Parts: sequence; C-alpha cells; structure tokens
Amino acid sequence: MKNIFKALSVLSLLLLNTIHSSGQCPYDNTAYLQGTAPTVIGNFIEAAETWAGEFNRVTGMVAGNTYRISTCNTPTYDSQISIYPAGGGTLIASDDDGCGTSGGPSSIDFTPTVSGDYDVLLDYYQDAQNPCESNTIDMTMRVTLISTGGSQNPPDLTIPVVVHVVYNDPNTENISDAQIFSQIQVLNADYRRLNADFSIVPGAFSGIAADMKIEFCMASRTPSGSATNGITRTQTSVLEFTGDNAVKSSATGGKDPWNPQNYLNFWVCNLGGGLLGYAQFPADLATSPETDGVVIGYKYFGNTGPAVAPPYNLGRTATHEVGHWLNLRHIWGDASCGDDFVNDTPTQEDHNYQCPNFPHITCSNGPNGDMFMDYMDYVNDNCMAMFSEGQKVRVQATIAGARSGLSSSLGCQVVGIDEIGWLSGLSISPNPGKGEFRISGSFPAGEKLNVTVYNLMGQIVNETKVVDQAGLKIDLSNSSAGI
Repeated sequence: MKNIFKALSVLSLLLLNTIHSSGQCPYDNTAYLQGTAPTVIGNFIEAAETWAGEFNRVTGMVAGNTYRISTCNTPTYDSQISIYPAGGGTLIASDDDGCGTSGGPSSIDFTPTVSGDYDVLLDYYQDAQNPCESNTIDMTMRVTLISTGGSQNPPDLTIPVVVHVVYNDPNTENISDAQIFSQIQVLNADYRRLNADFSIVPGAFSGIAADMKIEFCMASRTPSGSATNGITRTQTSVLEFTGDNAVKSSATGGKDPWNPQNYLNFWVCNLGGGLLGYAQFPADLATSPETDGVVIGYKYFGNTGPAVAPPYNLGRTATHEVGHWLNLRHIWGDASCGDDFVNDTPTQEDHNYQCPNFPHITCSNGPNGDMFMDYMDYVNDNCMAMFSEGQKVRVQATIAGARSGLSSSLGCQVVGIDEIGWLSGLSISPNPGKGEFRISGSFPAGEKLNVTVYNLMGQIVNETKVVDQAGLKIDLSNSSAGI
C-alpha cells in the first residue's frame, strides 16, 4: 500500500510501510502519487516510498514561485529527477547528484513559467545505458516552496487561516486535509490573479483585473504559540447549521474561533437554509468578535472531495465570502442598479446566475454591460475569474483599518524547537523509519517527559512516559503507515 502526499509540519516523523505494490519503470505516462504544491515559504509536501521509474504529480504550482524538489533525505540511492508537464510531453528540467554527492541523491530548484500541474519522474540512475536497473528501492521526494512570485512580486500580506471542521456524519462532513489544502490553493491563485481560468475575462475588463497582493497560509502557530496544522475537528450532535452563527460556538454545538484580529476563521459544516456560505463584515469585528469569520458548506469548500460537484465545485464560494470578510459588497450593491462603493465596477440591475453571455447589458451600462465574471457576483464557479483594481483599493483600506491586526499576526510563523520548551538538542531518528524511533535530546534531572504522537487527523497514535534519558524512544511497530 503506497503512502500519499502529506503536508508536513515541524517535528513530524514518517512511519513507512513494509509492503510494496509494483512500480513502473521507466516513465509510463501514469501518475502514481499526487499532492498540492505548498503555498507558504518553508512548507513542503513529501512523497514517501516512491519507486524508481514512478512519477509524482504536483498540482497547483504557481508561475514565478520557486520550488526545491529533492531526494536529499534518501542518501542511499543515486537518483535522477526529471520534470515534465502534467501528462507528459517535452522534458522541462532534470538533475542528477544535485545534493552534492557524486552518485547520490538529487535536488533541483524549479521556477515554472506557467501555473499548473507538473509531473516529477524519479529514476534510480545506474548508468547511461541502464538508468533504472532496479525499481524495488524506496526514495522520498520532497517539494519545498523556497520563494513566492519571484523576488519582484511578493504579497503585501499573508493571512493565517484556521479551518474548523464541524461534522455530524464523519463519512461525509469530516472533509479531508486534501480538500482543505485545495481551498487554500484556490484562494492564493484567485487573490494573486494567477487563476488558470483568467482567460475567460473579456478584454473589456481584463485591463482592470487586479492582483490583490494577498496570500493565505494554513496557520502553523496557535494563538497561544503552539505548533498546529491550522485545522480543528469537532464532532457535533447538530444535524444541520443555518445562518444563525451557532457553528461558531462550542456552547451551541460548534467551535469557538481563534483570535479574529490575527486569524481568518473558516467553519466548514453541513450548512442548510439554501446557503453555500456566509461571512461577517469587518465593521462588526469590534462589537462581535466571537462571530467573525466565514462559514462554508462542506460540499462547496475547495475543489476536490467526494461531495464537491458542479456548478460550485472550484472553491469560489470561499473566494466570494472572503471578499465580504475583507469588506467587498455584492457587485450589484444589493439593490436594483445599486452601489457597491467601487468606482470601476459597472452599475448592474441585479445578481447574475449561471453563465450569462457577454455583454449582458443592464442599467444602461453598455457597451460592455455587467462585470458578471467578478467574484462578487453569483455566477457559477467556472464563470467567475477576477477582482477589479477598485475592489483592491477598498480591501487595502480595510487591511489598514479594521483588519490591521492581520499585519502583525504570528500565525504563519513556524514554531521552532527552541520555543517548545526546555528539551534541548531535539531530533528524531531514523526519520523516516519503520518501527522504533529514538529521540535525541536532554531534559533536566528529576523531570518527567510525556511524549504524544498524533497523526495528521489530530488523532493520538501513541503515548509514552519517559522517566530517564535512556527511555527517549517511541515504538510504533504496530501502527499504520503515515505521518
């Protein structure tokens, strides 16, 4: 059974399977593992147990970002990395021995010129005539984001996100980490004007389409300073939530928010009443901080998952609602030929549904008509693709005002080992491993240490009480493979 891509955080350990499925060698135009490219500098995804000749598909790579793709933490094998467009085609880049050792692992810094999905082929390099002599060896491939947007175009603000998954039915409503990560990727693409479907914007409006210069990260630090993956999971007896904010409080079957001055709180739940999602405007932050944030139905969060289906399957419900959270109004001003307080969005009669034909003229706004492809209209996900420069100005004013606390938030900063406490010289080995892990470090005489191992779902896998330095080890030989 093969491991899938997982996003790793500080002090993660990787437990490997000991049973393998058959690999393919050489490149056979089939993706074996798939994961979403990291969106925060320093974060990475990792594919364990990748056999020589297999390739891994990395989705959502952003043009101008630089990703370090390496097998440096698998030093035993002489690997070779080759990068192709998703589905094959012309070789884009390759590396052999890039980790600095001749006949050793490989590393390459890759900056795509086009946003999209890429296939990374790993070979066990023997020689030019037989580059893949054995496909029964394991290599670990890591993809780390080392810079964003090129050095010339960094974001003005990165917003820490916490996603509170509140579920009654664990089989349908307790959405996967992958679905959550896909939503963050959509937000980053949409708010940086890097969405692959931007081409649908008519020429009449594309010139005022804005890069909002905002990015989003899964929080790596809680309000109290502890390490986190930015996800909380709460099982509830509530079958269906409505727009009454009950999901935002543990007292009413939901989950209390993290400090809304410093975090964007998402609640993902079974949302009824015909709602896809709803948000609180920043004007209410001072008086109602306990309800600040965005609520999205679990069927409409992200662009992957068994319940996600057209026409609201591309993650644009969250893009729209975060717009409200940043003080953008509906583009029609919530009135017939109303005012959204943005100068460059044409006045339009009402909301639009589905996919209107361009131009759609209302309120004497010809010749170009409604800007229905704006994220703040109500069209289908695959028919919205832009914010305007005027909307950007309004959001910038909000960030400088009611949401100024985001600029000083530590939510995106990784918690370092030195901040965890008095355990010094901490390391875990072997990592990855297949059973017993040893912790290297020391703690003051007379102190006792409790070690708890969690999986990425937040479930406890193992608890160990350590009373002396020699006991710094964890036995996971009976645990399932994972991170």
